[in-house]
Amino acid sequence: MTQSNHRREAFTLIELMIVVAIIGILAALAIPAFINYVKKSKTAEATSNIGMMFTGAAAYYDSNHADRGAGVATTTTKCTVGPADLGLAPTDNKQLVNWTGLAAADKAAFEAIGFQLAEPVYYNYLIASTTAAGGACGGSANNGSVYTFRANGDLDKDGAESTFEQAVATDNQNQLRRSGAIYRQNELE
Repeated sequence: MTQSNHRREAFTLIELMIVVAIIGILAALAIPAFINYVKKSKTAEATSNIGMMFTGAAAYYDSNHADRGAGVATTTTKCTVGPADLGLAPTDNKQLVNWTGLAAADKAAFEAIGFQLAEPVYYNYLIASTTAAGGACGGSANNGSVYTFRANGDLDKDGAESTFEQAVATDNQNQLRRSGAIYRQNELE
């Protein structure tokens, strides 16, 4: 082999090492960014479902409710549901809600606002309510705290939970209104 061939092989080896180093640097930057992107996409579930909870609660609040039985003519409005918890332990895997195993009051509250999840979810969903279990009717205007809809999750199963919350109150026209934004704590934990 000539000296020229050795130099070409040495340059080729150096060029190859440079390419490998560049690929390694790009991978070191891209992999954590990709993991965060995947986690961020999973958090969309929480914000979407909290939005559905509010929409269902607002419809329930504005609808007419009648007592059951012959001759009963009592119709009530401005009804709220009591507190409820799906009872899912936050984990890194999706879970299917066990509707038949849920406590009767929890199941009734979620059903009343039309929050029925048929697909597995990453988060546990809760309704914090100023109303006692079973709910109540006759809500009043300018109530600063009617509900807090909450989602708790642990997307990487490290014990640190993420929390998403939407506060709900009534306005001066006795309509349910949510706070401006969903509160997020440890969103990507």
